[in-house]
Amino acid sequence: MNPGAVYTLECGEVMLGTLTVTEAGTFAVQAVFEATTAFAAYRPLFDEDAALAAQVADDPDPALLSRAEALLERILALGLMLRSARGTGYRDFLLSIEGNQAGFRPLTPEEEPL
Repeated sequence: MNPGAVYTLECGEVMLGTLTVTEAGTFAVQAVFEATTAFAAYRPLFDEDAALAAQVADDPDPALLSRAEALLERILALGLMLRSARGTGYRDFLLSIEGNQAGFRPLTPEEEPL
């Protein structure tokens, strides 16, 4: 995955935004996120995810960790996809969005046809 690569974030037939890769590390990819108006309905979920991630990093409270895990399950249950211009991409990935910055980690090593 190269810097400058563009992925669309999709939920079913709805495009929620684009992610332009800025850095591809060993475990995660950093990107600039450009939301569409359809993302507004999902923004609170990702804002809460970002807030919980920051709290979990500083507080080992099991109840807080349980809330973060439950929220992650809700996000995964959305069935989001990251699609490249070639029509390949990812169905299984972890995603964080904070403002116009995003990070994702594919759970499968290679892109797959979508």
